[in-house]
Amino acid sequence: MNRNFSIQCDNPDICVAIEPKTAEDGIEVYRIRVTLPRKMTPPSIKITWLEDMVGLLHVWHPMASTHHAMHQWFGATQSRSCFHWGAPVLTTIGEGGVNSRTVAISDPITPSSIRFWVDDLPQKNQVAYSVVLFDGICDDIETYETDLRIDARPQHFSAAVQEVYPWWCSYGWNIPQIPSAAEDALYSSWYNFHQAPDGERLLADLKIAAELGFKTVILDDGWQFPGPSCGDYRLCGEWQMSPDKFPDFKAFSDAVHALGMKLLVWFTVPFIGIDSPLFEEYRDKFLYVDRGLMNAGALDPRYPEVREYIKNTYRRFLVDYDIDGFKLDFIDAFLPRAETKPYDPAVMDCETTGQAVRVLLTEITSELAEIKPNLLYEYRQCYVGPAINQFGNMLRVGDCAYEAQLNRIGITDLRLLCYPVAVHADMLFWAPEESIRMCTRQLLNILFGVPQISVILADSTEDQKALLQAYLSYWTENRELLLHGTFRAYFPEQCYTRITAENEQRIIAVHHSDLPYICDERDCDLHHNGDADGLIVENPTDTALTAEVSLLFGRQHLQTVAIPPHSIIRLPVPQTGMAHITKA
Repeated sequence: MNRNFSIQCDNPDICVAIEPKTAEDGIEVYRIRVTLPRKMTPPSIKITWLEDMVGLLHVWHPMASTHHAMHQWFGATQSRSCFHWGAPVLTTIGEGGVNSRTVAISDPITPSSIRFWVDDLPQKNQVAYSVVLFDGICDDIETYETDLRIDARPQHFSAAVQEVYPWWCSYGWNIPQIPSAAEDALYSSWYNFHQAPDGERLLADLKIAAELGFKTVILDDGWQFPGPSCGDYRLCGEWQMSPDKFPDFKAFSDAVHALGMKLLVWFTVPFIGIDSPLFEEYRDKFLYVDRGLMNAGALDPRYPEVREYIKNTYRRFLVDYDIDGFKLDFIDAFLPRAETKPYDPAVMDCETTGQAVRVLLTEITSELAEIKPNLLYEYRQCYVGPAINQFGNMLRVGDCAYEAQLNRIGITDLRLLCYPVAVHADMLFWAPEESIRMCTRQLLNILFGVPQISVILADSTEDQKALLQAYLSYWTENRELLLHGTFRAYFPEQCYTRITAENEQRIIAVHHSDLPYICDERDCDLHHNGDADGLIVENPTDTALTAEVSLLFGRQHLQTVAIPPHSIIRLPVPQTGMAHITKA
């Protein structure tokens, strides 16, 4: 453990110490201590070290999405994180998807970034890693500690990344186990209704959804004001069900439960709209007022009465309507701005906004659990750190309507973080005119997450509904392996063109390209989502194998094909088809 760290800090009165802590089996851990001359807002502190420029191809971090390229010094790849955004981990990847360095820090709350770049200065032939502490709006501090972990073990990068969460757990960032209902297939009213949900039409669609196998519904935005979409949040505040959309919401809730489904309701947590009667009442308790995109004020949770107002709203819905959970949106809008008032201990019981948000979420989950245990809370991508995920048990991919590849990437990136939360797809969205093949391609892209859809089922074709029923039957039957088996994601630079979930007996794999698949002696469901019919399969074992080729997730059998030992053959698996491979 003799790394040569360089430290950059603009304040010479600040002391930064880096001490070796542990080193074994290719993992080094260092303790970083920062001491300030007094309690103050810390400047950014940059800690950098160099490595040899050898054997590197790609970079991964939780918010990378489609971008895994290595950059030069003037545009470093950055894994930014704070309580409501990202997670403090970054991985560099070599040939064959092998981990080069997985770098993580133990503090997921304080704004920071982990950076990587190619140092292209003459004769250097090196790459640089850095950790930037206090890389954003920070609380005042006098002392600070965090640990830096560097994993150089030559294992697959997805395994290296998945071992970071257990390390975070050793610092107390343990995420509670989820209710089993968090992993149930879900119907959402967002893309199909937007801000104009119709209770009667929605309930009719939910009857179809329940028959197909959906177990949960989220009533999304728009229920809180009358009429069509207003496009923003100017009318948020009172949080009363609009009678033109839901004349008797308790009856609606009871009807949903009678279908065997759970009901979640959407809220934008921070906002009171500029046209709400409550806007004037809370005018002096906003962090800021957004008169552009949102047309709303963002409440300041440092005031205990603000937190009580938010909690009382959710408590009322829970008691009055017997709902089963909440979709809590825009938590990342709780941010101080230039107009935010300074801390006033006479009226505020939290010194900083960040502290107050954490207190608010703690109060919500603990107090509401006393009324109804095992409530469901859906959060969305961006909230991907282990600190904020202590409060949400359903973590959905960020909005990507109709974009199947981004849905696959989002699910994969969230699954690699290895949290005990239910990783949900963004809602699938297609037109009644869409082909079954294209609908199936969307479904295959979300196979390793919890499915959500947002289509009007009453307007869907019978073939589309039959496809959903076949998919949900297959997904539910294999849910344990799909969601809890050993998860591996391959070729991040190609947007994960091979993904598998496996145990000692069985593998489920999806190929999103025409790459060959190498069998072993375990049973395998091999799904084909490439661009041409046919899959090349190699059997390097001494055992004869058999492939049952089908469509509709095994519902439509096409043919049986023998795979001899030590052979390479092209299976006649059509696009969106499946080969169920077993010992002959």
